Amino acid sequence: SYIAGMYNPRGRHQTQKPFSHSASLFDVACPIHIQLLPPSATMNLILIKPNETSLTDTGAVDLPPNDERTTHIIKHLNKKTGDTVSVGYIVDSSSSSGVGCKCKATVLHRENGGVRLVPKPKTMIQSPKEPEITLILAVPFPARLKYLWPVITSFSAVTRVVIVKGKLSNPEFCESKALQPTVYEPMIEKGMSQGGRTRPVKVDICLEDDAISRKSFECLGLVRSNNTSTTNTDTDDSSTARIFLDCGDEDKTPPSARNVVLEQIGKVNNNNNNNEFPSAIVAVGPERGWTDEEARIFVEECGFRSAMLGSSILRVDTAVVSGLGIVSAALDECQNESDRECKRKRHN
Repeated sequence: SYIAGMYNPRGRHQTQKPFSHSASLFDVACPIHIQLLPPSATMNLILIKPNETSLTDTGAVDLPPNDERTTHIIKHLNKKTGDTVSVGYIVDSSSSSGVGCKCKATVLHRENGGVRLVPKPKTMIQSPKEPEITLILAVPFPARLKYLWPVITSFSAVTRVVIVKGKLSNPEFCESKALQPTVYEPMIEKGMSQGGRTRPVKVDICLEDDAISRKSFECLGLVRSNNTSTTNTDTDDSSTARIFLDCGDEDKTPPSARNVVLEQIGKVNNNNNNNEFPSAIVAVGPERGWTDEEARIFVEECGFRSAMLGSSILRVDTAVVSGLGIVSAALDECQNESDRECKRKRHN
C-alpha cells in the first residue's frame, strides 16, 4: 500500500509484482531535503529531565549557557530575571504515575550566561492522563525517520514507537544512525517540548527478519499470548483499537481509520467499561509497502482492522502524521463521550 514513500490507494493489490513495491524514479533520483525549524524555536514547554531535578529545597534547576532551553528562554521568549516560564518535569518510565507534572517557574539570569529556574510549588499540577497510541512503523528512508521523530512524539497520545523491519524494507535503512538512541532521544525530547507534554515515549527497535509475526508481537506485548482464552482474530484488549493502514483494492475498500476507532472503542463505552482510557495501535508500512503475507498476519492473526486515510496518494511521512492525527482525534471523541456518560450516570 506504500509505494515510493507514498500512500498508494491501490498499490499492494493492483500493480503486478515486483513493481508493486518498487520505488519511483522521483524518489530514487531526487534526494530528500527537509528544512527543520531551529530547535529552540519550537519549544512550547521547557522540559526538565529526571537527572536534572535539583536536590535543594527550592527545586531549582540550573541550565548552562549553551543549552537550547537557555537560548529559547533568553532569545526567543526574551525573559528577564523575575519573569516566569512554563516548565514540565519528565518522569522516569518506571514511575508509577507515568505522566509527569507541569508548573510555572521563575527565571533567574546567572553571571555565567546560564539560567536558573525556580519552580512555584503552588502552580504545580500533574499532567492529565490521556488516551494512548502505539505506532508500529516499518523502518522508512533515514531522512524521513529523522524528520518524523520529533513530529510523532509531539502528539500527546503517542506513548510508544515500535520500529520494525518489513519484508520489503531496504536493508540499508536498518543501519541508519536515526535508529540509535543517541540520535533519536534528543529528537524525541524536542517533539515532547513542542507538544507541551511530559509523558515519556518508549521506543522499541525490532529489526529481526521475523519482526512481523504473531510471536514477535506477543513478545512486544502488542497482542495477547495464544495461551489465553482469546482467539487470534480477537482484538485481545477490548479498549484498544488495532489499525492496519491499507487502501484495499478494486473489490474491497476498508473503512476510514476514524470509523474503525469509533466502532471498536464505542463498543467498550456501550458495555460500560469506562475505567480505562481508550488506546490504539497503528501500523504503517515502509516505502515499498507491506507484502500480502504481512497484511494477512496483521489482520487475520493479530486482530488488526484494515483502515484507510482516504483516496489520496500520500508519502509515508504524511501518512504517519495524518494517521496519528485522525486516530488521536477519534480517541479523544471516545474519551469525551465516555466522560459524558459517566457524568449522566452520576446525576441519575
